[in-house]
Amino acid sequence: MIDSPLKLQLQVMAPPCCTIRPSGTTISVTTSVTIALVPPGQPEVQLSSMTMDAGLSAKMALWGKALRTQLDLRRFRIYSNQSALESPALTPLQASLKTMLQIGVMPMLNDRTWQGVQISLPEGINFVRKVVTNNRGLLTIRADLHFAKGLQEVFEKNRPADTRRP
Repeated sequence: MIDSPLKLQLQVMAPPCCTIRPSGTTISVTTSVTIALVPPGQPEVQLSSMTMDAGLSAKMALWGKALRTQLDLRRFRIYSNQSALESPALTPLQASLKTMLQIGVMPMLNDRTWQGVQISLPEGINFVRKVVTNNRGLLTIRADLHFAKGLQEVFEKNRPADTRRP
C-alpha cells in the first residue's frame, strides 16, 4: 500500500462569488479537498478531507470581439472538516497544495477563461481603442467602432431577401 498512488479530488461546494470593485475583480470559491490512497485492485482509502478557501483576482480584457479573463491565485487557506485541532497540522501541506494549484489547476482554468465570451457584432464592424473599466458591481466596456465595410454594404447583405430592391 505504501507504493500506491494518491488521489486528490477538488469539488466546488457552492457557486463562486464574484465581486467587482473599482480596485479590481475578485472571485472567491470554497471547495472540498479529499486525499485518498488508491491501491491497485483494491478500494481506495480516504486519508483526509479538508475545506479549501481560495481568492482569485480576475483581469478582464477585450481582445478582438471577445471579453477575456486572466485569473491569478491570491488567497489560499485549507482547514480540517473533522477537527479544529487538525487545522494547524495542515500548514505544511498548504504550501504544497498552493504550488500544485498554481502549476496545474490555474493554467487549465486560464486556458478556458482566456477563450473569452464573444460579443456579437455584425460582419465588417470591429472594436478599436478598447477600454475595460471596473466599477462598483459592474464592468464598463468602452470602444470605438471601426467599419471595415460601408454601412450600406453591411445593411444590404444582412437584409432579408424579400425586402431587397431590384
